[in-house]
Amino acid sequence: MTKTLINIVGGFLILIVCLGCLKEIDIRTETEFNSALVIEATITNEFKYQKIKLSRTYRLEEEGPVLESGASVKIIGNGSEYIFQENESGEYLSNVQFAAQSSIDYHLEIVTAGGQHYGSQIMQLTPETPIGDLYVERGLNENNVEGVSIFVDANDVTGATKFYRYEYEETYKVIAPFYSPRELTILNNDFPYPSTFLNQFNTVQDVLDFFFLLDFRPEQEQICYNTVVSNHILVTSTEDLVSDDLTQFRIRFINRNNYIISHRYSILVRQFIQSEAAHIFYKTLNDFSSEGSLFSEIQTGFLEGNVFSTTNQDELVVGYFEVSSVDERRVYFNYDDLFPGDILPPYYITCDDFFSPIFLEEDFAHNVINSDIINALNSGMVFFDDEEYNPNDSPFAAYGITPYILVLGPCGDCTLLGNNVVPDFWEE
Repeated sequence: MTKTLINIVGGFLILIVCLGCLKEIDIRTETEFNSALVIEATITNEFKYQKIKLSRTYRLEEEGPVLESGASVKIIGNGSEYIFQENESGEYLSNVQFAAQSSIDYHLEIVTAGGQHYGSQIMQLTPETPIGDLYVERGLNENNVEGVSIFVDANDVTGATKFYRYEYEETYKVIAPFYSPRELTILNNDFPYPSTFLNQFNTVQDVLDFFFLLDFRPEQEQICYNTVVSNHILVTSTEDLVSDDLTQFRIRFINRNNYIISHRYSILVRQFIQSEAAHIFYKTLNDFSSEGSLFSEIQTGFLEGNVFSTTNQDELVVGYFEVSSVDERRVYFNYDDLFPGDILPPYYITCDDFFSPIFLEEDFAHNVINSDIINALNSGMVFFDDEEYNPNDSPFAAYGITPYILVLGPCGDCTLLGNNVVPDFWEE
């Protein structure tokens, strides 16, 4: 019997379907909903702590997946057992670092906290094929949009590699355009204050010093770095090509007006060599998502594959256990490398506006009831510069002055878009 159903995993709609058969779907959660275990398990030939993720499918109306905690997880390979312990909810790391070896049969065993047992088909490490080249080119994409393409080549000298899957991690520099080395911190905001409140101060500056501290930032927040991990499937094959060499496969296209390439950009590409069965599994997911339907942006490990319940043969299990050889390479470029002399792409948000809020407001009884500056800071604006005012004026002049110029948060503080610590791998 053909089985087709829809669920949510990892925050995305998924389709579970027998390969080669499909029927119309009603995109609603059925009254009788059976949560399915989701297994994301790829071990590689890299010597490292290997990782496995476990979660549950969830209803359309629910907020997100339920992470599967408290499970016993291990991988067995020709008599050797690799035990995995829960590092964080739903994420399991091997107790020791290890690398998958060729010609060894590996399989997965899981026992959930509820006592349900799960396993996988036996898998072997795929052949090793290195990335031949990773490079960037300026040009037009298939929609005639100008931008930057990141391409990969792979050279298979053995003729044994035909199926590839790619993941990437991009890191880019962010420079806040309206940065000040000083910051404005709120010291007091216990409104309202009585009408006699300002009598205790001698000058406007004294009132400002009561409400705010204007001082140098403890660390720079002008230059940051943001890292984004790919969340969609990239698979390809040389099966129908004359040569087994993979040439100019596009990993990423970035519109020339995208702010992430305004300064310096880097991408780390990881190449997984797949078995034919694993390729079919991932390609099927990709075919559904590429149609622009609700199945877009699907992450790995969502389609019923080579994992199963050993407790109940009728139980649905979603996922795939993969043993893949991996290679990775990183490339950097600056905007000026590809678009010399051109105006940089627009910033993440428009930063043309400056704000000079009124310092204090009073009511009819002259009680101090509000500060537009404090409201602006609480809404996320940041200090940019001093406005012209006389600090020696009477404290009652505070009602009408606009002592500071503020800007939208990301315009003056890059940490709202990234991390101000330079990544260990970063090269200028």
